[in-house]
Amino acid sequence: MKRWRLIPAVGLPVAFAALGYFINIIGPVSLLLVVLGLCVLVVISFVLVVLLVLRVAKIRKRPVSAAALRIPALGVLTGVLGLAAGYLGGPPPLPSVRTSVSSELAYIYNTDQGDRVTLRLLRPERDAVRLGRVLELHRQGLITGPVDQLNAAMVLQHGRDSTHYRLAHELAKAAFNGWVETPKRSKQDAEWVMKATYDRWMLSIGKPQVYGTQKEFDFGF
Repeated sequence: MKRWRLIPAVGLPVAFAALGYFINIIGPVSLLLVVLGLCVLVVISFVLVVLLVLRVAKIRKRPVSAAALRIPALGVLTGVLGLAAGYLGGPPPLPSVRTSVSSELAYIYNTDQGDRVTLRLLRPERDAVRLGRVLELHRQGLITGPVDQLNAAMVLQHGRDSTHYRLAHELAKAAFNGWVETPKRSKQDAEWVMKATYDRWMLSIGKPQVYGTQKEFDFGF
């Protein structure tokens, strides 16, 4: 095979592996990387299967050599390793060093959102760790500022039962009522979370949602 074929066959899965492990990008960019990695893996896997079938069946006048299988096989291997890296990698769910409550909640919020656009979404134990810490901070009465309340609400609405969703709504409502404008967050953010958590709470106790937000929330964001 020509050397240039190494670029799409090996380069993209390797890049996907590195990005999945070391980078925690929030938003559509990270999701695009996951989709790109999966697509590349599917395409290369298909090529490898076709080449294997041609080699075994010997239906070509010129048999497929073992060397022709090496690059797609390497691409599949690196793609699988990339998926594993995206699943197992990334920052820990809680900060590893002692910090302020506001900084800790901001970190917890960022990893919560980052996990939702990577394969780490399939690791519910990370959500459980974040949820437990937020509940602990709430029991201690340490979640007071509107931004902290909003960050905590976002984590709690990924909880397990109606009590978590109710608390998420209460915190989001408190954040909305006491909001102080910041460069990165707006009162509209707090309003949306307040409505979304209320809808999720209502659905969890068998009542209809009011604001119709859960169509957007089905994907866990």
